[in-house]
Amino acid sequence: MAHVLDLAQALPAGIERIGGKAAGLAKLAALECEVPAGFVVTTGLQREWMRVHRLDGEVERLVQGAADFDAQTAAYEEIAELFAATELEDDEVDRAYDALADGADAPVAVRSSATAEDLDDASFAGQQETYLPVLGRDAVRRHIVRCWASLYSPPAVSYRRRLGIDHTSVAMAVVVQRMVPAEASGVMFTLEPLSGDPSQVTIEACYGLGLALVGGEVTPDRYAVDKVTSEIRSRTIAVKPFADRFDAASGRLERTELPEAEASAPCLADDEVTALAATARQVERAFGHAMDIEWAIGPGPTGPRQVHLVQARPETVASARRAQAEAGAPRSAMDRIVSTMLGTRD
Repeated sequence: MAHVLDLAQALPAGIERIGGKAAGLAKLAALECEVPAGFVVTTGLQREWMRVHRLDGEVERLVQGAADFDAQTAAYEEIAELFAATELEDDEVDRAYDALADGADAPVAVRSSATAEDLDDASFAGQQETYLPVLGRDAVRRHIVRCWASLYSPPAVSYRRRLGIDHTSVAMAVVVQRMVPAEASGVMFTLEPLSGDPSQVTIEACYGLGLALVGGEVTPDRYAVDKVTSEIRSRTIAVKPFADRFDAASGRLERTELPEAEASAPCLADDEVTALAATARQVERAFGHAMDIEWAIGPGPTGPRQVHLVQARPETVASARRAQAEAGAPRSAMDRIVSTMLGTRD
């Protein structure tokens, strides 16, 4: 059975082989949304690699023996060292990268796609890893192994324990995608993420790649778009003092300070805001529930900027609160705390 699948064709393989993130991306591709080209390294390769190198028992011993966060951190560090010391060699991965890179060391994103990730009742947002930019065969294989190791990070282990998910039942697929030369990027929710109001699309945007937004280093521009009329209900334009962008000459991400006039200007045109909202509505209809979507805008093949979707997961926090409120259930102390947060994502 093949261990590498074309991302756009991977959906029939099922979540147990391709994980939640890859399944979401493959469904977006099937909807004819603009999804960066890529491939999926299936869970079968991770399981086979661990079995061949006799890592299963050692990983289980370390994870099961870690009772608290400090112990989980120590266990993860040991697991990461074990994985880093064990090379992955796979011709399928090399051939898939060569085809994706079109014969050059093109920059790609290497992203986790666990079998318990991006599900309706377990988003695992921010629990595993994304690496970018990654260039070259060797680097891609090393970062696939790093993604596998992140399955056992303290946040991921704690999250599974809280949800009662058996560690031995989960596995990690990995998505490798071409990087978008993002001029702006961000997230959008098909509801208002604090109140749970389902009548609007909420869009957050920053310049360049969305790393600073996800990491809480920059305050994004924020838009609320009416789902029925497509009118922009409100906008808040923040000062965005820098942008993270891929520099082709150095092969690295570079943080660029922005002139004051650019920093305080909107990073999206109004027609791009409404186009994003229309895409969000299409995705919500197709998936059948509120969604948390990551996007990037970069040059299209004919020149104009184009929207690319890089992740779609069920929105779980506000939706759960709204369902709880409608059911009249009492809110826990933890729920009151998370009601002030938007959550994290990879």
